[in-house]
Amino acid sequence: MIDFLLRAIDWESFEALAQAQGFLDEEGQPVAGVDLDPPDGAGIPVAPPEDLQGEWLPGLHLNLRVSGEMEQAQIEGLEQENKGELLPLRSRTKFGQAMALNGTEWVGENGTTTGLTAAGVTFIDPESVATQQRVWQ
Repeated sequence: MIDFLLRAIDWESFEALAQAQGFLDEEGQPVAGVDLDPPDGAGIPVAPPEDLQGEWLPGLHLNLRVSGEMEQAQIEGLEQENKGELLPLRSRTKFGQAMALNGTEWVGENGTTTGLTAAGVTFIDPESVATQQRVWQ
């Protein structure tokens, strides 16, 4: 399984990018081997860092999990490890490489979370997240 942590300015931006990457079908539903969290497609509001005193940030968070054939398609032909260490998600998946090619570097409001932003969607580097707030069950 591969878990992608995403932030989008709105559902439409996420849906367009996810469809272009083959994660969602024409109706906006996950294809085989793809799960969304939350599953209703509403996304999770973006909570502010503590120093912003409770002001909610624009956009939404989504977690996208790929498994099975979709997972294999994401990693096929790509190096996964270097000297026994797993490479960053942005370099060991086709989605990550597409975001690196088309996106710009992004740093979260907390100053430590990093990622790549393209077409209104941010691919968050899971390695930069100190404590994930949502964990798959």
